[in-house]
Amino acid sequence: MKRSDIEQLTDEFIGEAVLSLLSENGPVNTQALIKRLRAMAAKEQDGQRKDVFVRVIAEISNNSLSSMHSDATPTPADWDGDQANNVYPLFGDSLQKTTRKKH
Repeated sequence: MKRSDIEQLTDEFIGEAVLSLLSENGPVNTQALIKRLRAMAAKEQDGQRKDVFVRVIAEISNNSLSSMHSDATPTPADWDGDQANNVYPLFGDSLQKTTRKKH
């Protein structure tokens, strides 16, 4: 199977799984998507298509695991000096040039 065929099947499988979750008014999240893809893969008869299901499930699982590890909130001790001072004035140094009241 060519790479473009695999990508096309990947899109179709994910789309079909999401549509089936939406039609059942069920939750649409990573766990539900993986569960639905596994159920679809279990029913698949074609070996090549089944391999694509395995790849898709592995890719989604790996992406969700890596995003869980990267979501750690940094503490102030983790900030370096450059990132701590990242506020810049939008309208120059002074917001009001005159002492006259505007309103």
